[in-house]
Amino acid sequence: MLQAIREKAQGWIAWVIVILISVPFALWGIQEYLGIGGEPKVVKVNDREISERELDSAFQQFRARLRDQLGASYRAGLLDDRLLKQQVLSGMIQQELLAQAAQNQGMNASDAMVQREIASVPVYQKAGRFDYETYQNALRQQGMSSDYLAQRVRAELVMDQLTRSIEQSEFTTSRELEQSQRLREQQREFAYLLFAKDKYLDDQPLAQADIEAYYNSHAADFRAPEQVKLEYVSLSLEDLAKQVKYTDADLQSYLDSHRQEFVLAEERRVSHILIVAEEGKDAEAQQKAAGLLEQIQQGADFAELAKQHSQDPGSAPQGGDLGFFGRGVMDPAFEEAAFQLKPEQVSDLVRSQFGYHILKLQEMRGTASADLAAVRDRVIAAYTREQARQQFDEQYDRLSTLAYETPDSLEPVQEQLGLKIHTSDWIGRQGGEGILASPKVVAAAFSEDVLNRGNNSEALELEAEQLLVLRVVGHEPVRTKPLEQVRSEVEQALRQQQLIQAAAAAGTQALEQLRAGKSLAEVAQETGATLETPGLIDRFDAKLPLQIRNEVYRLPKPEADKVSYGGVELSNGDYALMALTRVVDGQLAGAKDAGSAQDTGSDIASLRQGLDRSRGGLSFDLYLGALEQAAEIEYLNKQATGVESREE
Repeated sequence: MLQAIREKAQGWIAWVIVILISVPFALWGIQEYLGIGGEPKVVKVNDREISERELDSAFQQFRARLRDQLGASYRAGLLDDRLLKQQVLSGMIQQELLAQAAQNQGMNASDAMVQREIASVPVYQKAGRFDYETYQNALRQQGMSSDYLAQRVRAELVMDQLTRSIEQSEFTTSRELEQSQRLREQQREFAYLLFAKDKYLDDQPLAQADIEAYYNSHAADFRAPEQVKLEYVSLSLEDLAKQVKYTDADLQSYLDSHRQEFVLAEERRVSHILIVAEEGKDAEAQQKAAGLLEQIQQGADFAELAKQHSQDPGSAPQGGDLGFFGRGVMDPAFEEAAFQLKPEQVSDLVRSQFGYHILKLQEMRGTASADLAAVRDRVIAAYTREQARQQFDEQYDRLSTLAYETPDSLEPVQEQLGLKIHTSDWIGRQGGEGILASPKVVAAAFSEDVLNRGNNSEALELEAEQLLVLRVVGHEPVRTKPLEQVRSEVEQALRQQQLIQAAAAAGTQALEQLRAGKSLAEVAQETGATLETPGLIDRFDAKLPLQIRNEVYRLPKPEADKVSYGGVELSNGDYALMALTRVVDGQLAGAKDAGSAQDTGSDIASLRQGLDRSRGGLSFDLYLGALEQAAEIEYLNKQATGVESREE
């Protein structure tokens, strides 16, 4: 049969077959070469698709900004990349919805607006003004073109127009302003009885039935959490640097090829004579200093004159010698003169904030290439780090590959990379100690692939220069501890519950007595409660427990000659019974309202602005929510986005 096909596949028939096969393959290849339709998309917002490349770029920029903002506090291991990427994607979707809404409303930003905005960015400025060369260098470092930047700035300006048009459309009426001030500045007068739970302590033993009942109804409080025991290997740039071996020849060779990195800062050793210029005696000090300068110019010994006449007690005994110093240390005028002198040269009179100086330059050092002895520690640190970086980059890929190819063991990693296998103590979902406290470690340890399938984790980037691969070697699921093991905890919790209930019950009984006509003082004397009389308070009074303050403002306004009562359990288990006697509403009085021509009260302008901003922000949130509700949002790649694939 094959021979028959071969005989038939000759002449024009064969060419037809070849052409029919070649055309689709050729078109497919061209499409891939041009990138048409080849870039993976992660989400579709109405008719606009956001690519995986755009998401990754935005995510990396977000991480970079976070790193810059946190500085030394930045810890990559504390960040959950999956959640962060979801937040970044959510922001991109919202920005896209706003951009589409602005476009539909015909909003635009002129070229002049875009240019002004770019010129105002400090990164593109030099000495406070826009500098084209600085601008171009910054673009190269950011990896973007000027057209792309202009497009992005234009989009941001348009979205800002839309945002401000919504937020600034809200305003507060005089009636709303009065209502806000009435409630915000409202004061309330009250007193309260405090029933301390500890007063209800007794020595009666707890009944076994009560203990068991409490244990059974609060079993979740006495559970041993799920725990795992881990084996792990760690690849650290710092550890690799400590293992780097080197000779003096290695260090010298590194120094020779990196001379520009080890130039010593310019320093000068200066001696001086100071004549202090006291208030009202400047001319006298100047005349005395000029006389000393004339003696030096005529050949007098500088050091001897400094010992005899300098009014700097710190340097005078040493002949005025100040030792070596660099720039940014001394008085500006003093420093400027010192760095203009040549060795053994004496300056003219120099006026500083302290008085008149005569300077003599003794020695200069720095600005030249340093020898190895002078910068040895710095060279060692740089050399070992460079060597370690090469090893780190090489072992990064090998570590990931070995962990994947032998998913049931870390021994190949230990054998081929020389990384020690560590074993952890039992750790729960709250994490362990040190590097095992990282949320990334916890997430990997309790993941389906590692915990249930028994595989090695992927290489986890805990910091920029530290990787970790782990596997689970022991697992204890959640379990309820037996009663005998937690009896003391159960009894303590049960006693606390009984005390809290007793304090609340005493407060409830006291409330009945108050409603029956007894006074607070009488009830306090009969029950042993503590009577407190804060008097008139505002809603921000920090001297009162938060629960009492909040409850007082929940009570209804009392009618004339009557009292409103209420009770609340405090955070420590005590109980407070409150009696509200008077409510005083806030008033608009004392300053000029920026929104009217009347003198109305305190800082009304700022109150009005705050209410306007609050209402504007709420309107914008509602508008954005309406855009999201009406939009067709389709998640195309849940693995890249970390969210479920769905269509809204």
